[in-house]
Amino acid sequence: MHILRIMMFNAELLLMMFCFCDCVGCIISLINHRVQAMFTCSLKETREGEVPLRDIPAQSLELLLDYMYRAELPLSNNNIQAVAAAAFLLHIDGAFRLCQSHMEARMDTSNCIGLYHWARDLGATDLADGALKYLYQHFARVCEEEEVLELDAQSLGDLLGSDDLNISQEEAVLELVLRWVERRRGDSQSEAQAVQLLRRVRLELVDPGFLRKARRRNPVLLRDAECFGMIDAALHTSGLCETSAPPRPALRYGMETTDLLLCLGGINKEGVPVRRGGVADLSFCFDAHGRKIYYIPSPLKACGGMGQITAGAVTRDNNIVVTIEAEDQQRIKRVDLYRYDNSEENSWVVLCSAAYRDMYALGVVGEGLYLIGGQMKVRNHYIITDSVERWSLKRGGSWLSFAPLPLPLACHCAVSLKEHLYVLGGWTPQDLPDDEPDRLSNRVFQFDPGKDRWTECARMKYSRYRCGTAVLNGEIYILGGIGCDGEDRGQSRRCLSSVEIYNPDTDTWRAGPTLPTSLLALRTNASNIGVVEGKLYLCGYYKGAGQLPNAC
Repeated sequence: MHILRIMMFNAELLLMMFCFCDCVGCIISLINHRVQAMFTCSLKETREGEVPLRDIPAQSLELLLDYMYRAELPLSNNNIQAVAAAAFLLHIDGAFRLCQSHMEARMDTSNCIGLYHWARDLGATDLADGALKYLYQHFARVCEEEEVLELDAQSLGDLLGSDDLNISQEEAVLELVLRWVERRRGDSQSEAQAVQLLRRVRLELVDPGFLRKARRRNPVLLRDAECFGMIDAALHTSGLCETSAPPRPALRYGMETTDLLLCLGGINKEGVPVRRGGVADLSFCFDAHGRKIYYIPSPLKACGGMGQITAGAVTRDNNIVVTIEAEDQQRIKRVDLYRYDNSEENSWVVLCSAAYRDMYALGVVGEGLYLIGGQMKVRNHYIITDSVERWSLKRGGSWLSFAPLPLPLACHCAVSLKEHLYVLGGWTPQDLPDDEPDRLSNRVFQFDPGKDRWTECARMKYSRYRCGTAVLNGEIYILGGIGCDGEDRGQSRRCLSSVEIYNPDTDTWRAGPTLPTSLLALRTNASNIGVVEGKLYLCGYYKGAGQLPNAC
């Protein structure tokens, strides 16, 4: 109270009678030079006994009074918006800074759009700028939220016109526009605004196949002549050679990428394999163009250095996913999946866990992760399985069973191409007691997730496993491994140097350039082949009985 008396003596604290809402007789203390000027500059308020405060709830004003007397401001999701608006309008800067910090700490992809528009309309430019920056940076995930579909056409169009959207593919913008239009199907005014929104999509950056499918499944784009014409023009441009095509639209922020070769773990700096006691395994990205190496934290750091990296994949949106073989205190094994997260200080975050299996293949199509085949424990016995399970990166939840493989497989390869999964090679158990315990496979199967159906493709020349696979120029390459000529009927096996190339359009195989030496992959279910800038890179392999883990 002594400090308050000093402030009143120095005219820094004003005690006035205010009237707000339907309540009368509340004493408000305002430490504010603007309000001080209101009552000392011959304005109308200097002659009034009471000053009405419009649009300020009594509960918010009570909290602000407590803040000024006690320096305490209890905030919650229920009162934050009203208190922040009152503090801003009354220029109680300290209280508003607390409100702003509270909202920024709880900002996420589900509320950043609403927070931006609220702060912009209020005039709180710092908060609005922060919300807009967050919105741009996390736009790929904002697109998945319902809040963005509530925007009117003008607001959504302004947002989609920005170069600062952090997305890796323009398909995300087109998909958002289609969802917005579909949500308002039957509303003639909204359907007419589809043209306005489609102009904001940089159609020349969209994959032609995706563009054709989008037009087929959206009746508004089919009915509207201008929409149809814009898509036709983009498809025509995509078919032109680079010299005759018009200049492409500017890339958005997240599209300016560099192709990197990702190598995850296996040994520590002393060359000790993780499975033999090494815990600080090396993980890095290799820039083939600049010939530079960029180290990243190991996925094993996320689980205390224990476990073993068994497989990995990169999604269409550049999410890096790895599987780690782990076990609990009762020594019950499981498969944990981790995702690399740039926003969390370059860390790995847990996605989910799956029942333990070994010698499986990890596949990715769209936002779906697939665990395919392998060896599982059933009724205290390990068996080779035909099981296929899917987990959604978008929706999460539990693992879902899909159509099983046409036959049980282990140590096979899996790649994705044109929204399909391909499973190649591996080995399958024998049924007859006099046969070999396993038989190598030269069969190839294609999986269509939309139809949940497997289709057999043309067979490879060699039956093989422990090989490397990659997709280059729309074709599948399979390299090396252990195998034999043709179908496995018990003939001798050897380490292979052969390369086979599969064309999915013609369903045919052809021979590729022979490897300099026969080799096999370091693991049964992780490829050691990568593609960067139209070239194949082979990283780490076994050469006969010798291991060359650092060769590339």
